[in-house]
Amino acid sequence: MLFAGLLLALLQQYGLQQRQGRLLAARPAVDASAVLELRYSRPVDPASLAASIQLAPDVPFSATADGATVHLRLSQPYRASGPLVVRLGGQDQRGQPLHRVRLRWEPRPLLLGLVSSPHGQRLELGWPDGAWRPITPWESSISNVLPLRDGRGVVYAAAVDSLSQKNWFVAVEPSSVVLGHQPPARRQATPSPLPGPTTLHSHFSSSNTGLLLLQGVSRAALEQPADHPPFLRLFQPGQTWRAQWLGRQDQRISPPWRQVAPLDQQPAGPVELLPSGDGIVFPDENGLVVVSLPPLPPQRQLLPGNRDLKTFCGAGQRAVVLEHQPDYIKTVELLRPGLAPETVWEGEAAILAVACDETAERIWLLTVDGVLRDGQPHQDILLLEVQPGHGVVTALALTDHGLSATPTLHYDPVTHRLLTVLERTVETRDSAEARSEALLITLTAPGQQAPPQVSSINKPMDIAYWMVRS
Repeated sequence: MLFAGLLLALLQQYGLQQRQGRLLAARPAVDASAVLELRYSRPVDPASLAASIQLAPDVPFSATADGATVHLRLSQPYRASGPLVVRLGGQDQRGQPLHRVRLRWEPRPLLLGLVSSPHGQRLELGWPDGAWRPITPWESSISNVLPLRDGRGVVYAAAVDSLSQKNWFVAVEPSSVVLGHQPPARRQATPSPLPGPTTLHSHFSSSNTGLLLLQGVSRAALEQPADHPPFLRLFQPGQTWRAQWLGRQDQRISPPWRQVAPLDQQPAGPVELLPSGDGIVFPDENGLVVVSLPPLPPQRQLLPGNRDLKTFCGAGQRAVVLEHQPDYIKTVELLRPGLAPETVWEGEAAILAVACDETAERIWLLTVDGVLRDGQPHQDILLLEVQPGHGVVTALALTDHGLSATPTLHYDPVTHRLLTVLERTVETRDSAEARSEALLITLTAPGQQAPPQVSSINKPMDIAYWMVRS
C-alpha cells in the first residue's frame, strides 16, 4: 500500500508537470496605475510571454515577470477610452506552452457619487458607459464615504438619529477583468454593518493591502465618557476572493471583516493608514507622527511643524503635506523617502484639496482666495498644477463655481482626468436652490499649451470619487 501510494503521488506529479501552465487569477494591481497583475500556475518565460501578448485596440504596453507573477502596464501617455481585449500565450520557464487565454479588461474606474433627493441620500455607481446604479438604500444622512484602496468596496456612515450613526461596508462587484467569453455581470450590492457600536463620530482609512482603520467615539460616551474614550480599530478582510475562471464564482467567508486589535494610540487629529499597511500617520502638537504597526517592531517618527497630510501619491512612497506658517502663509511640500521636504508652492490662498500622479511629478491644488470685486466680497477658485522644481505651470479659473460642503480632488491615471465637486454660483445655476455638481477636468500632457477641459456630470452629487475595482 505504501508503494502504491508513492507511485500514485509520482504519477500525479508527472501529470501536473505535463499539463499546460494556466492562468490562475488576473486583477488590476492595487498599488500602481493602469497595471494588470497576472498569476500563473508555474513560473513563466518573460520573453515568450511578452511576445505573445496582443491588445485590442493596439496600444503601447510593457510586461515584466517575477516567477509566476506578471505585470502588464499600459504605457504613458495612453488615455484609455474603452475596455481592452488581452490575448496571452507564451511558454513557462521549462519551454512548455502556456494555456492561451482571452481576457476583457476595463481599466477605467467607476464613478462613486453621493446623491441627495427628497428621499434622503444614497450612494450610486456610474459605469464608463454612462449607466448609474444605487448600491445603498436611501438614508436620512450619509457621511464619511471612503472607497477602499484595494477596490473591494466602499465604507460609509449612515445616521441612526440626530446624534449617532452606524458604519457600513458595501462590496463592489464584479471584477474589471473577465474571461473573454464571460459577459460582465452587475450584481446587486447589499451593505453589511461593520463590527462595533454606533458612533458619535467616525473616520475611515484603508491600505493597498486590504486593511481598514476605523477611528471613532462610541455613542455610549454621552452617558459614560470616562468608560468610552475615542478608539482606533483595525480590521482585516474576512473574505477570500477567488478568480472567476473555469466557471467558478467568487467565494466569501462571513463575516466580511474581522478585527485585528484595538490600537493603543490617542491622537488628537485624523489618523491615516500608510498605503503599505505597515503604519499610521496622524498630527499632534509637535508635528506629523508616523507609528509602525505589527508585525514590525515599534517605531515612532516625527516630522516637526504645523503640518497636515493632504494625500499620498501612487503606492505611497511619496506624499503631499500642507504646512501652516505663523504669518498665515501656507506651504505645500512634497515628501520623498530619505529626502528633506521640498516646497512646491507657497501662498496665502486656502488649499481646499490636493491630488498628484503616481510619481508626484505633477501635483494639483484646488485653492480659494477671497477678493473684493466691485466692492463686494468674492471667492476665486483656482486649479493649479505645480511641479517639483518648476512651481506653478498651469492655472485654471473655475469662475462659474463656488465652494461645496466637502471639496475634494481626485486623479485618475487611466483617463488622465481630475474629479471634484463644487457648487454652481448664483449667476449660473438654473434655480435659487444651491446645487453641487461633479466636474470632470481632462488634463493635457506635460508641456502642452492647451488648457484643461472642464465638463460637468448631469447628475446632482454632494460627493464624488473614482472607484477602482479589484
